[in-house]
Amino acid sequence: MTLIEVIIRTTLLFIVLYILCRILNKKLIAQMTFFDFVAGITIGSIVATAMLMKDIPVYIGVIGLVFFSLYTFISNIIAIKSFTGRKILESEPTYVIKDGQVLEDGLKKGMLTMDSLLTSLRKKNVFNLDEVDTAILETDGTISVLVKPPYLPAMQKDVYNIQPNRGVGQAFILDGNILMKSLELLGKDMEWVKTTLTAHNVEKIEDVFYAQIDKQGIVYIDVREDTLT
Repeated sequence: MTLIEVIIRTTLLFIVLYILCRILNKKLIAQMTFFDFVAGITIGSIVATAMLMKDIPVYIGVIGLVFFSLYTFISNIIAIKSFTGRKILESEPTYVIKDGQVLEDGLKKGMLTMDSLLTSLRKKNVFNLDEVDTAILETDGTISVLVKPPYLPAMQKDVYNIQPNRGVGQAFILDGNILMKSLELLGKDMEWVKTTLTAHNVEKIEDVFYAQIDKQGIVYIDVREDTLT
């Protein structure tokens, strides 16, 4: 492939790609779902292949790019116009925490681990799970968090009501398993664990999905069998 051919291919594909991106608008960035992410990568791959592969005529690459972008555009229109189509193409938000309880089914549906959930909450400046009232896994992969009323941002009338620092919650039970290193760091033992579970009306360690304690000694326990009202 000569230099002139590379320049012609690059210029033509740049113009076509620019026009198609203007037609698709900002959906691929502003409201990126998993499908949009894959579509964006695929469009880039088609352009790169048509630009550099000598064996593929440039018009073939342009046709493939136009048709793939057209299908992407049609799927976006369907998602806008049809509620059923939107559920099929973009799925729907998933509750991972509701009424302060971690929903294991929601984690499985969203293919989230407890660690990834805690990481997402920390990115929302939530370091203790018992502060969360509701957490929703959105279709773009982000997690929206609603904290309980006592932990909402302070208003002007509350600025002088300073609360002690709770620190970062330390997990000591995860998925029914005792985290022995955490107990060592906390200076606690199995007897303390049993006493704590009894105080929270939990009979067996295996019934606990997640348990933590903060710097102030506040314990949060989430059991496997969630009871929602």
